[in-house]
Amino acid sequence: MPTYMLDLWDTEDKAKLELEKRLQFAKQARLVHERQWEENERAAFATRFEEFFSGGDVNMSYESVSELGLAPVDGAANNIATNYIMKNIRFFHSQMSSNPPTVSPKPLTSDREDRRRADAADRCVRYGLRQYKMQERQDQVNLNTLIYGNGFAKTLFDPDLGEIVSYNEETNEVKTEGDFSYTVPSPWFVYPDPDATTWDDVRFVFEEIAMRYETACRLFPEKKDILQKYRMKNQDESANTAYSKSVIAQRSYYDVVRVYQYWETGTPENGMQGRYCWCLLDGTQLTPLSVSPNRFHTVNKDGSKGAPYAKLPYHLLTDIDVPGTYWGRSVVAYASALQDVLNRLDNVMLDILAAHGVARLLIPETSEVAKGSITNSPWDIVKYTGAIPPNFMEPLPMPAALPNIRDRMKQNLDDIMGITESLMGQQSRETSGFSMQYAVEQSNMVRRRLFNKYVNFVEHIYKSYLGIIKEYWDTPRTIKVLGKERAFETVDLQGSDVEGGFDLVVEYGTSFSLDPMARRQEIMQLTPLLKEAGMTSRAILGMLRLNELDSLIDRTQLASSRQREIFERMLANKIYIPPRELQEHRAMLEEAYTYVMSAEFDALPEEDKALIERHIKEREQVAAQSTADAGAAAGGAEGGGTPGANPLAALLGGAPPGGGGTPGGAPPSA
Repeated sequence: MPTYMLDLWDTEDKAKLELEKRLQFAKQARLVHERQWEENERAAFATRFEEFFSGGDVNMSYESVSELGLAPVDGAANNIATNYIMKNIRFFHSQMSSNPPTVSPKPLTSDREDRRRADAADRCVRYGLRQYKMQERQDQVNLNTLIYGNGFAKTLFDPDLGEIVSYNEETNEVKTEGDFSYTVPSPWFVYPDPDATTWDDVRFVFEEIAMRYETACRLFPEKKDILQKYRMKNQDESANTAYSKSVIAQRSYYDVVRVYQYWETGTPENGMQGRYCWCLLDGTQLTPLSVSPNRFHTVNKDGSKGAPYAKLPYHLLTDIDVPGTYWGRSVVAYASALQDVLNRLDNVMLDILAAHGVARLLIPETSEVAKGSITNSPWDIVKYTGAIPPNFMEPLPMPAALPNIRDRMKQNLDDIMGITESLMGQQSRETSGFSMQYAVEQSNMVRRRLFNKYVNFVEHIYKSYLGIIKEYWDTPRTIKVLGKERAFETVDLQGSDVEGGFDLVVEYGTSFSLDPMARRQEIMQLTPLLKEAGMTSRAILGMLRLNELDSLIDRTQLASSRQREIFERMLANKIYIPPRELQEHRAMLEEAYTYVMSAEFDALPEEDKALIERHIKEREQVAAQSTADAGAAAGGAEGGGTPGANPLAALLGGAPPGGGGTPGGAPPSA
């Protein structure tokens, strides 16, 4: 096998020295960001005021006189914090999750082969959403981006995943077919090339992994002695050492080894093949240097595969851009100081309130308190002898400006994080729906740059996903996927099915929101246009998803359900079922027309299609006859009250319960 790597690290000692230098330099260069990450975590995940400052528990009641006397009223004993930063982060996170970008493979030309490959790519995209939980992984990346300003994703072909291909009973070796892997490493465990200024310029990445000791021994059987030295076991002193600098991720491990995975992109210095290995903190190689397993072939002009080149499996999404570096910064860094001020103000107000609950009576030192005059009641009068009149110590009054200062700090925090009352669904005065929607869109302008990068990030993820399918799915694989028209399909696909002929179009905000309330509002605003396009009120109600059990809205779906059941019985038993006269023909025809236009109908055998079409034509005839009879009955009633006229037909404007007609309202042709 020819080697493509240039001989730069010709010895193991030289490779170890270079790996150690690169790792230590990457860690040192990232320290400035780590300090900010710690502050962001404390600000976002704090649940008590003492996590910001030292303090005790809140205690506003006293059960005994001794407890009252020992209570440190002036010692900042109160503890309260309303974490507005986390509230806003949860809102942003839900906003990005409720309306994710749409990924649509589009054919490059009108050629039939290009359309076929675009359809195959679309099935792969829909399969990935469910099989690999790509939206769930994307939400995890978004949360890291909002907290730390940086969110990493890792996509590659993992040969240890997938179905079992073979098993050797003698050696206990299991061979799998491999599969796509999408993971979300924490920013604390990723150490990229510190010399790069953009992510495209990053040459190498170290990822720190807490690997189980038994797994490490299986992967690196020749390095057991070295692994034992780096083993972090529960009964060892090393278990008390924090594995991460993260405030929320600090924990002890039962039995792990801290190993590093080294990835290098394809460069002229390594023959475009990339270097790859597992190593330890001191650069000791657990595996010899090899070409990167994350490689893709170029395509020659004649369509054949050219020389392979290596890519990094990592993708980066940032929040606020920092000029001159690929690292991003979170808005939490700018809001944490305001959150601290809010916490201080809340605790000052609580201290003053607690002070008003304590009565302190000042008496001379020589006074003699009457026996039995002190009780637990806050309204007791303490009697003593002496000529000096008694007086009380007045507690500190609440400053008049304190609530206003707190409101100002709260408003400043919302302003810096881009939160407005319109964004939260609040209205200071009555406004129109259009004005409200415009205000919401303007509020989101402060995050438009983040949304644009969000779209590009999703595009890179799916291009990497389809590239891995094209490169590594050499044999056909059977996948089950929910198609475009919500038809459940089982198809056989391989890499050549998605090899060229299409491009990905990723757009944001081009579909209805997943949030049910926002979705209903959007549909209601488009109702006039939907009706002009020929959609009936019944179909619009179905889009609103008002599916309460036994409700009036559900009854509007009975006709479509019955019509679908008739078709299923016809197809299952290969028999013809004629329409009955006293049925809701117009609604049932609407469902029938929709079914005829679906991919499910198109895939039926011709004899099954003939049964369906015959049923629809006969139902059109019955519907037309019912409409004509209802019109005649209504005309007779106007002329002189024809006996037997249907009063419900007049109430419905000439359409009886079984009245027909096409979905657009015109009488169907017989």
